[in-house]
Amino acid sequence: MQPMRTISLIPVRIKIALEQKEPLYKKLASKIRELKALGMTTKEIAKRFHVSHKTVRKSLYYKPQKRSIIIV
Repeated sequence: MQPMRTISLIPVRIKIALEQKEPLYKKLASKIRELKALGMTTKEIAKRFHVSHKTVRKSLYYKPQKRSIIIV
């Protein structure tokens, strides 16, 4: 009878990204809100920025979080 093998080494490669790119809807959020306030439709804004109307809608709902620093 052979002993049961419980541990094995599996070679794994993991790609670690040091920089996280900001999503497009976040980058365009302020500009899209301005155009929406001027009365443009989401489809018109989407054509102007060459993005989907879903990206425009997502930008309109995006609210940046304010990060506060607590000093003790």
